[in-house]
Formats: sequence, structure tokens, C-alpha cells
Amino acid sequence: MANDDKHPHLAALHEKYDRLNLRGLWQRDVRNPPELRPRIWRWSEMQPILEQTLRDVRLPEDTDQRVIGLDVPGLSTGAVFISYQMINPGEKIPSHRHTPAQMRFIVKGTGAYTTSQGEAMFMEPGDLLVQPNWTWHGTTNPGNEPVFWIDIQDRNLVNYLGAFRRDLWPNDEVEPTVHGENHYATITGPLRPVSSAEALLPPVHFKWRDVIKSIAALSTNEASDPYDGKLFQYSHPANGGPTLPTLSAKLQLLAPSAQTQEHRHTGVTMYLVLQGEGSTTVNGTAIEWRKHDCFMLPPWQWHAHRNASKTDQAILFTVSDRPALEALGLYHEEGR
Repeated sequence: MANDDKHPHLAALHEKYDRLNLRGLWQRDVRNPPELRPRIWRWSEMQPILEQTLRDVRLPEDTDQRVIGLDVPGLSTGAVFISYQMINPGEKIPSHRHTPAQMRFIVKGTGAYTTSQGEAMFMEPGDLLVQPNWTWHGTTNPGNEPVFWIDIQDRNLVNYLGAFRRDLWPNDEVEPTVHGENHYATITGPLRPVSSAEALLPPVHFKWRDVIKSIAALSTNEASDPYDGKLFQYSHPANGGPTLPTLSAKLQLLAPSAQTQEHRHTGVTMYLVLQGEGSTTVNGTAIEWRKHDCFMLPPWQWHAHRNASKTDQAILFTVSDRPALEALGLYHEEGR
């Protein structure tokens, strides 16, 4: 559908275009998706609805997995797809694989594990599990409490490119564990067996207890970026590059009372608050946040961060589609 206000003499021609699914370059397209605006999902609102979902949505009768996507107008145009997922004690999510690459950041609960390419990865709060394109993964919860996590996928980009595929493990089972703990961390370490070359990127388990030690050791001498504070990337150990070819996961540390300068960049960024409270000002409007809140920053929006505490640092987990944009020569950033 195009607007013909400026071209009334071409209305009949444009009707023929519509019937043939054509559009002249001079026709203004009014089918553009709605403008993507910043949005925050507060844990104080999310936790009750997630707990109700655990009670009301049954596995496997209602669905094979409880996935609740963050759904705002225009978000489907970006590469980053975010959803909450949760599992009750005694439940399982059958193994499957798909062309969208995936990360999962554990928010709450212990006792569950995800088996990925034959390695059981036990999930604890703060852990990041990385499952590249076409990686098998299924989850089992033999523990005593529910486990909540956030899934991050490049699903929107894969769908846009017409490359979505999905495969299921036979008989709705979780794949068997055939590798010991830390198998993939070992074969992607500095000393590797020659025979361990992988056709695809292997899965990765970043354990929070190890990550927080590394951050403490590295942050002392790390310079603070004027726009983002101290940034640390979850680099994929197999190649030292971004977390995934299309998505980058980082930890952002804001010092006590920190107030960053404004900047903007292409691409969508999602934030999960791991520690502290503060605000992010987007085009002059402040978004107040605290622990477990999740918020979204649209592309090309002026923004700055503030840590509200005078004594404690704030920690944000951030995910962006920057690697995909850089690969296409479309990433740009500027400050003021």
C-alpha cells in the first residue's frame, strides 16, 4: 500500500502495481513497521507472571517448553530475540537444534542442567551457556526448585534471511551425556588435541563463579570507557572472537556514582541488571532499573548510564547484534 497524495495522476497505474506486487521508487511506503521504542521489563512485575506460568502451563501437555518472548512493536526487525524460559523440578525439555544461535543467562534457581552436544552443563545463577547454530541442547531438572533463565537468539535475523531450520531428538528425549564436565572448555583451551577440530563452533559454559573472579582480577587495571564504564566481552574460546558470529555478550561495570557520557550506535542492545540500581537516560528520558530488570535500547538512540549507589558498583549483562552489523559494514557509533 502506497500513499498517492502527491501523485493523483498515477493512481490507476499504482492500482495495477498493487495487483502485481510492485512499487515504484517514487511511492512512499506506508507499510513500515512501528517505531521501536525503549522498554523495560521490571522483575517485580515479571516474577509473579513467570511463577504463574510455571503453575498454569503444563509440560509436555501444553507445550514442549515454556518460552515467553519479549514482544514490543518493531522489535522483530532487529537481530536480537529475547525470551524468558523456566522449568519445574522433575521436568525435562527434549533435545532439539535449530539454525538460530542461542545463549541462555541463568537468572534464578539451581539443580537443572542443559545437555549440549553430549556435555551436561549444570546451570547456576549468573552462568552463561552459549549454543551456536545447529547445536543440540535439552534441559533436565532433577533438583528441588524451579530454574529461570533468559534466552537470547538471533532468530529474527535468521527468519529474515529465510534460513530457519529445526530438528528434534528422537522420541522426545534429552540427548545422553557422553562427555565429562568441562569437555568443550578443555578442547578449546590453549592446549588442544589435534583431532578436536570442530566443523561448527562448540558450545560454551561460562560459569559465574569463574567470571566474577576474572572480573575482579582484570578490572583493577582496566581503563573506564567514557560511554560504557568498564566493558568485558564473553569471547568464544574457540576463536577468540565475539560470543557468536551474530551476537556479542558483555559485562558492563559502572563504578559507584558513575555517570557516563552520551553516545549512540546502530543495532539493538538488551540489558539485564545483575547488580545494583541506577538509570539509563535515552533521548532525555530516564529508565530506572534495579537487579533482574531487563531493558531494551533501540538502534541509534542517544543514551547514558548512571549508577545510583555511592558505594557499590553496578553490573549489567548486555547483548547486541554488533558482530552481525560489523560483518556487513553497518556498525557505526558516535558520542557527544
